[in-house]
Amino acid sequence: MAHDETPAAVLESLVRELGGAPDHVEALPGGAVNLTHRVRLTTGDVVVRIPRDPLDADVFPVETWATTAAARSGIAVAPVLRSGRRGGLPYLVSEYVEPDPRPVVDPWHRLGRAARAVGVVPLDGAPPSLYSRFGADLPTSWRAHVEYNVRSLAGDDPLLQAGAYTSASTLRDVLGPLGTTAFDHGLAHGDLAPRNLLSRGPDRAPVLLDWGAAEAGPTPWTDARRVFAWATLDGAVTDTELAAFLAAAGIDSASDRRVLAAMTALHLLDVARWARDRRPDRYASSTERCRRGLVALGLSD
Repeated sequence: MAHDETPAAVLESLVRELGGAPDHVEALPGGAVNLTHRVRLTTGDVVVRIPRDPLDADVFPVETWATTAAARSGIAVAPVLRSGRRGGLPYLVSEYVEPDPRPVVDPWHRLGRAARAVGVVPLDGAPPSLYSRFGADLPTSWRAHVEYNVRSLAGDDPLLQAGAYTSASTLRDVLGPLGTTAFDHGLAHGDLAPRNLLSRGPDRAPVLLDWGAAEAGPTPWTDARRVFAWATLDGAVTDTELAAFLAAAGIDSASDRRVLAAMTALHLLDVARWARDRRPDRYASSTERCRRGLVALGLSD
């Protein structure tokens, strides 16, 4: 797809359209995926987000729907005002919420509770891109997702040849039961981390930001799997923080952690397969992360 405008040009045109001026624009910190700016307006400040990588899928339709659906369910969010495409690039405009300088108390406990609250948000009207390629019937889709990855674990598997794992039989034994486990299914936020909790002070629930990675699947397992990977594979979350999250999410037993380990392995393999098919530029790094992750989980040599 051709992109005839740069992110900076799209931002400039949006600021003019919103009634702002170039000197009323402030880059906000963070945002590895999106360029994020606060725009000061007389009608109320807004946040404009534009993806850094023009090849990334447009997640803003999902974010717009998920933010609105979460708000209807009583979850505090920053409302989306508009989204669309300009110059071939997607953009999203949301309300700016002024943060309280006092930090969120027990953020990982709050995030674990959020995983459960998000999981029961009704999926009415969700866009097709919320769902996997296996469809919107979530239990059937999950089984198909597991079965596809298990079937792919064979001697001619390109991931095996690339060194992503060493034993197909070990992985089949670990992943296979995921397809027959009785999970609840629903919405997952996709990025439950303290950076996405905006404090409004001790007497109000924090705002849950950044719904661009929202997806549908086993809940609260899908969100918990990501936090588990941050702790187990990346060292970005401490054991204490992981324990607080899992306890609040209600999945903190030893058997629950084994399920999370299996889900993490499944995700590593699936992302590597996706990269091979859809983003060859990311295939080498995804395969290497899969290899290192499976070793860390004790599922490969």
